[in-house]
Amino acid sequence: MKLAGDLAEFSLADLVQVAGIAGRTCCIRVLAADGNGTLHLHGGEVVSAVFENLSGFDAFVALVAARAGHFQVENGASPERRNLQGNVQKLLLEANTRIEAGNLPQPRRRPLPTGATTAAAATAGPAHAAGRGWWIGIAAALMLLAAVSWLAFARHDAAAGAGDPPAAGGAPAAAASQPAVEATLLTGPRDAVPSLIAGAAPASPDPAATLKPTIVCRLLVADDGRVADAKIYRSRLDLATFEDAALDAVRQYRFAPGRRAGRPVPVWINWPVTFR
Repeated sequence: MKLAGDLAEFSLADLVQVAGIAGRTCCIRVLAADGNGTLHLHGGEVVSAVFENLSGFDAFVALVAARAGHFQVENGASPERRNLQGNVQKLLLEANTRIEAGNLPQPRRRPLPTGATTAAAATAGPAHAAGRGWWIGIAAALMLLAAVSWLAFARHDAAAGAGDPPAAGGAPAAAASQPAVEATLLTGPRDAVPSLIAGAAPASPDPAATLKPTIVCRLLVADDGRVADAKIYRSRLDLATFEDAALDAVRQYRFAPGRRAGRPVPVWINWPVTFR
């Protein structure tokens, strides 16, 4: 099953980081307010980015900056042409620098082929399916797939999440110095969600398992980048061993802290953990 979700609940930057850590080869298709785009990774490295008329690093920056829309992940997909090469963390840091500086590329929607009609779009072959008509079908599919994909577990009420209690024994002073912010609320021009600096996908607690689940953890990232609290989002008894392994791993992660108006703040985020 293809993975799908909402950019308002799980940012493309987080998704790319997870894919990079896991060393995935995949295509992330994005249907956003400003247009449609694709991002390809090979072995955990970004190799191609296209967003309407933009390509390469400009397209990557515009895709990372997208806050509203949907995405779909296709494992094993390869791009027709490579136009970008780089480590995920390095590219994200460079993209965030441009975004914070207000130097954001503006995509222009590509026009439909001359003489195209609704009937033609509905009957077009695979070549035309890569155009706008293809994305209309994807938009409808995303709404259905989001309800059953693992990323649907990340759906939550932002206001309720901001009031989550600290870990037993109290959160470290760095996280308690100011109120925690929900990651989905960091949408201002100088805001930034936490980005992973150090951390690896944990080994599977059951190497013989044919299918390895993705565990969604609820993390409180302190304003110094440490994980101040970690819990399982919608725990399942049958996945207890995987959930314990996921928590052990994320508690060792280090992040670039989230920022509100340019200042570090503690942030609640949902973080999916995959297993190698």
